[in-house]
Amino acid sequence: MQNLREAIGTYRNSILRQPDEMKKEASLSFFVEYLERYYFLICFAVYIHSEMATLCSCSADHSSFTDWMRNRPELYSIIRRLLRRNPMGALGYSSLKPSLKKIAESTDGRPSEMSVVAALRNGEVLGSQTVLKSDHCPGCQHPRLPERVEGAPNFREVSGFPVYGVANPTIDGIRSVICRIGSSKGGSPVLWHNMREEPVIYINGKPFVLREVERPYKNMLEYTGIGRERVEKMEARLKEDILREAEQYGNAIMVIHETDDGHIYDAWEHVTSEMIQTPLEVFKSLEADGFPIKYARVPITDGKAPKSSDFDTVAFNIASAAKDTAFVFNCQMGRGRTTTGTVIACLVKLRIDYGRPIKILRDDMTCEEADGGFSSGDEVGGYVTALTPNTLQIKPDEKQSHAFGINDILLLWKITTFFDNGVECREALDAIIDRCSALQNIRQAVLEYRKVFNQQHVEPRVRRVALYRGAEYLERYFRLIAFAAYLGSEAFDGFCGQGEYKMAFKNWMHERPEVQAMKWSIRLRPGRFFTVPEELRAPRESQHGDAVMEAFVKARSGSVLGKGYILKMYFFPGQRTSSYMQIHGAPHIYKVDEYPVYSMATPTISGAKEMLSYLGAKPKANVSSSQKVILTDLREEAVVYIKGTPFVLRELNKPVDTLKHVGITGLAVEHMEARLKEDILAEIRQSGGLMLFHREEYNPSTNQSSVVGYWENVLADDVKTPAEVYSTLKDEGYDIIYLRIPLTRERDALASDIDTIQYCKDDSAESYLFVSHTGFGGVAYAMAIICVRLGAEANFASKVPQPLFGPHQWAATEENLPSRASNEAALKMGDYRDILSLTRVLIRGPQSKSDVDIVIERCAGAGHLRDDILYYHKEFEKFTDGDDEERAYLMDMGVKALRRYFFLITFRSYLYCTSPANMKFAAWMDARPELGHLCNNLRIDK
Repeated sequence: MQNLREAIGTYRNSILRQPDEMKKEASLSFFVEYLERYYFLICFAVYIHSEMATLCSCSADHSSFTDWMRNRPELYSIIRRLLRRNPMGALGYSSLKPSLKKIAESTDGRPSEMSVVAALRNGEVLGSQTVLKSDHCPGCQHPRLPERVEGAPNFREVSGFPVYGVANPTIDGIRSVICRIGSSKGGSPVLWHNMREEPVIYINGKPFVLREVERPYKNMLEYTGIGRERVEKMEARLKEDILREAEQYGNAIMVIHETDDGHIYDAWEHVTSEMIQTPLEVFKSLEADGFPIKYARVPITDGKAPKSSDFDTVAFNIASAAKDTAFVFNCQMGRGRTTTGTVIACLVKLRIDYGRPIKILRDDMTCEEADGGFSSGDEVGGYVTALTPNTLQIKPDEKQSHAFGINDILLLWKITTFFDNGVECREALDAIIDRCSALQNIRQAVLEYRKVFNQQHVEPRVRRVALYRGAEYLERYFRLIAFAAYLGSEAFDGFCGQGEYKMAFKNWMHERPEVQAMKWSIRLRPGRFFTVPEELRAPRESQHGDAVMEAFVKARSGSVLGKGYILKMYFFPGQRTSSYMQIHGAPHIYKVDEYPVYSMATPTISGAKEMLSYLGAKPKANVSSSQKVILTDLREEAVVYIKGTPFVLRELNKPVDTLKHVGITGLAVEHMEARLKEDILAEIRQSGGLMLFHREEYNPSTNQSSVVGYWENVLADDVKTPAEVYSTLKDEGYDIIYLRIPLTRERDALASDIDTIQYCKDDSAESYLFVSHTGFGGVAYAMAIICVRLGAEANFASKVPQPLFGPHQWAATEENLPSRASNEAALKMGDYRDILSLTRVLIRGPQSKSDVDIVIERCAGAGHLRDDILYYHKEFEKFTDGDDEERAYLMDMGVKALRRYFFLITFRSYLYCTSPANMKFAAWMDARPELGHLCNNLRIDK
């Protein structure tokens, strides 16, 4: 019925000849699907071949094809890069094999051109259209480095540490490095970390690397994500391919070299089996010769941040090594991956040798001034004198107060303040980055790429490359901050003999979803971190009061209330007022019609008391019992109460912009608030009870608001966290249950959020009160979840009146569309293509959508979810050729709103199908992959 390969060829030819862009796009979609099918069949055939013995024996030990693929991330990286991200690139064919006549004309039985040799290759690794290129590039040696080691380009020592970096060396170069660091046969041990991800082979003592014949200068990206075991097996198979091919050409293999001016030329290398070695064999041979060297392979993708498991591998290797071990790191050029490896090693050495907290390096010796330093012959404690409690400051930022600096990237402040020891650990990290910056400073790399990205006269391709490379370095720095905080915590104690508690960095990060969310924000929308206007960063003393206040704020040094951050009163001009009821100190109260569900903006303590009393949480004089209230705080940002008034953390130069920690857990934000309270108490003690606050004021004459600073005397007892406030109210007799469940519009909707909110329901509760920043916006989503749950239990479908926007109960199907007044009216009702697809898949899908739409209308006073989606849809359509960053933001926020709508409808169908007591909503979703597929492909432009 169909030949899969012929079908791929047919679609390919159709794409290349098709002038109509719409038809070309349709053909391209089929082409990718068929090529992907062929790709997985090839992978499956390899799986069957490799697992044949266990499959035939019916043994339970064999892995499924799914697990087999999951253990080979490099296979997924190929399909992501080629078929999904760049499908047009998959249209190319490799060169055809040369004719036999051309081969016969070559002399000595060997082809004279690399194109002929490459076309004839048929090895498993050294396959068709691949070449072996010398891994030593002319001009690789950096002229700024103070010393040269023959055969080991870019060798350098980290001042004060037994840590070294180098480019990929020759075998003689490895011996030279060992001698240079003071080791010898029977001497102090050396642990060598090879961070190359690409397969490398040594021929006659020199390293060669696999390349495509048409792209000899570029790394092959097919190995992205490959593990140590698999890359070493690939190198062993590459050696077999070389030996097999050499037999055909009289014990010779054709390779290519690069001249000083960058030109490629080919040459024949005479080889024997002893002359060809994998890196693993090279180091085993050196060890057998008596050199005290151990070898570790930690494959990391060029230009990418190490994975959490890579951090673990390096850290555990260093922690388990002998105390006098020297650590050497290499990659291709000895630059990016090697620099990152040396930073990790130095951090771990600080932690092992000096414990917690990680001590800070004195910034009195730069890499250029270092002239020797530590070698394995010195004492292990040779860098004790380099440690001091003085903090490290980034000098360029101090000298150029108006220039964009690394600390102007808000994300870095967030990750720093999130950890208990974040400030100290980042100071230690920055000191080490400066010590390891002989070839590259990771912080400065971020700023350099950011500078290129913001140069409007630069061509778009260059700006785009600068953006994504800058984002990669930003993620690398971000991960290093997190790793430094991990080392500074008790989680690493057990690995270095300083305690019992052991937790790998990978697991430690997994327990902090808010940190993962920050990391993903870099990947999804990197431009927003590099496009902060310079004028927003200029000092504006007149806006905040006198220079004394400015200086005081910039001198702050708390772990949360840090340099450049203020405490701003939560109330502000123009805040929404309530049409439902007026309570002083409790802005914007709203009640959902026919449901005991309420919302309000952040209240004062007195406002909270009055609202809870209104709900019956405290018995009145003539009432014998109270009514339980479930109070759920949805804020992601840190809040503290001073003298009964809420204050929130803000940035000095952007005092009205919210500092949300998207993805943060309730426990983590409460812990941050406790640390914020400690910072405030420390300031009070230092200033004799005086505290600087800020508030927003409105000037009728100018019709503008401004943020002004003011001083106030504060006692320690005046400072409380929200958790302490509501705990005190409970002690005073208020029948409340206080929950902190961060949930805002900026957060990605998850199935687990539905469970978290729905299980707030308590059969003994009389009402549900949700608190957010303004009482409007994201709070409506949480209210809708609890209303859907309550409505389902009360036979929702039969008891709730029909929607306000039509005389008949309507089902969201495509047949309704012709009767709608306009496309906008249909979208206002939520009839997006993805939502209509969802209703067809779900049990009672149209009814579920109708039920949810009723709830959304009833919660509209706290925020209208469908209107949010429509707003982002309209704004997105306005940007046809506009700012890519703005388009990405609108799509991101629109999809997040659409996901909330998607989950509400799905949740209603779930309640039709099962009881929450039988299965959680998240588990129910996991059992329905078709819903996950729909959810992951939502778009607001459909």
